[in-house]
Amino acid sequence: MLPMFLAVADQTIVATALPAIAGSLGNVEQISWVVISYLIAATIAAPVYGRFGDVFGRRRVMYVGLVIFMIASLLCAMAPSVLLLSLARLLQGLGGGGLMTSSQALIGETIPPRERGRYQGYLAAVVVSSSTFGPVAGGYLTQHFGWQSVFLVNLPIGALAGMLMLRLPARKGSDEDWHFDAKGLALFILFVGPTLLAIEMSQRLDARLAPALIGLALCAIIALLLLVRQERRAAS
Repeated sequence: MLPMFLAVADQTIVATALPAIAGSLGNVEQISWVVISYLIAATIAAPVYGRFGDVFGRRRVMYVGLVIFMIASLLCAMAPSVLLLSLARLLQGLGGGGLMTSSQALIGETIPPRERGRYQGYLAAVVVSSSTFGPVAGGYLTQHFGWQSVFLVNLPIGALAGMLMLRLPARKGSDEDWHFDAKGLALFILFVGPTLLAIEMSQRLDARLAPALIGLALCAIIALLLLVRQERRAAS
């Protein structure tokens, strides 16, 4: 539950820190990428971690995601510019996507069928509470300890999550041959990336962005159609 809390809270905890980040690092026009980069990376990483969990084991894959998330959190706190902060957030999203996917998959792997509904309810409660907790915690930490603290707070919580994960059974992944659908992943990226970018750009209400929005929408639609076709053919 704690890894899921970390990953979801980090989607919202930064929101209230954005004015302070912009005031410290400048480049206000690009500050929205601090949020968008995390969402794009987490969305793309989620299915990849799901497949890797099937092959290498859920707990092992979750540890990989947690380590990436914590390292990226430290890099976020040390970032001297909005560009580097956005890149660090991209890396953080790659870890956060794994935490979300693995948390849900572990319920199906470790919890008896009769109790899964109850634990899914717990997980849903964690998602809702962390989404609400994020902005409140972000505002408090930013006001009293600086914007860097919204990222540094992930380190002790992540360490605690890592210790609690030791209690999970270390099950091996599948021994069967597996094939990674690289083409499907590429199409998924070409769908998710332009879609989220188009949503972000549409909020600016700038007529000059209309050609770019149309191009992104067409790219996303074509990628989605090709993705559906690819997934019907792919073995995994």
